[in-house]
Amino acid sequence: MSEEENNNNDASKTIDTVITVVTVIGAFLIGRFFGMLGIGAIAIAWFVFDRTKEKLGRFLAVCAGAVSGLAAYGLALIAIVG
Repeated sequence: MSEEENNNNDASKTIDTVITVVTVIGAFLIGRFFGMLGIGAIAIAWFVFDRTKEKLGRFLAVCAGAVSGLAAYGLALIAIVG
């Protein structure tokens, strides 16, 4: 492995760690304000992000995770209220 590839891997691992930490902090905050449905939606969103970041790239994976989290939260809210 060249030095440049090693630096890119280190940067990618750092960014993935930051995204994971922000997700966990966000889950605690959303769980506090919106209840357990928010934590479940964030867990689904993080799972989608984690599984798609290699295929789609980081930006599209974050977008896919956000959309899936909002959809999960909305569907759960409809199921409870409806």
